[in-house]
Amino acid sequence: MNPETRRIVTEELWRSVVWAGLGLVGWAIIVSEFAWVDGTLVTVFGLPILTWAVLTGGMIGVRLRTEGELQVGSQAGIVLSVIVGILLGGVAAIFLVTRGYSALWVGSVYVVTALATALWSWYAVLPGFETSPTA
Repeated sequence: MNPETRRIVTEELWRSVVWAGLGLVGWAIIVSEFAWVDGTLVTVFGLPILTWAVLTGGMIGVRLRTEGELQVGSQAGIVLSVIVGILLGGVAAIFLVTRGYSALWVGSVYVVTALATALWSWYAVLPGFETSPTA
């Protein structure tokens, strides 16, 4: 393994502690809240491990494939931050709908917010950054 690949893998493994924590907490909440998800060994430990492995492996793959730093100080980092924010907003919208809020209102607010954020970052934020991936 060359030094650059080793550095990327090491950085992403350190960052993966967050993915492991979110997987443990998130799946524990899902298992305890929904009756259709049984609290078995696979759902309590297997799904968080699978979540951690997929997210960590995906991030390592993206970093190795793009050869970018994907830090917020670069264009790629800003784009990644916006995409992750939109995805997390979608998860929050689904949660609100499952809690009984109007799907029409929640969906409308989500779509308007996601579009406004994407357009704002595309036209206002990204032009201020250099094109180099390691800004």
